[in-house]
Amino acid sequence: MKRALVRKAVLIAFVIALFVIALPAVAQEGTTTTTAPASSTTAAPAEQLNPAIPADTTVPPPSTPDWTYRYLIPTGLVIAGLVVVITSIRYFTNVVRKRYRIIEE
Repeated sequence: MKRALVRKAVLIAFVIALFVIALPAVAQEGTTTTTAPASSTTAAPAEQLNPAIPADTTVPPPSTPDWTYRYLIPTGLVIAGLVVVITSIRYFTNVVRKRYRIIEE
């Protein structure tokens, strides 16, 4: 009973803290003011534009992944899989097999 009340109190405190943190952000969303005067701009025709700095448009060749990405990550995944399999086998041999014994008469 006491633990449930503590959980409710923590949940209520968390919700209140979240509301207090989010309240200023929500309050500022509705207030937008513009003070810049409206101005009109005209664009120059595309034929008259020259780039300030010529851009290099060559595409770089695709890079090969690093050796850590190519070898270490798959090796880590294989080792993790082996750990799971070995742990399951050891659990079966140490716990489940000893749980039930055949009684010989």
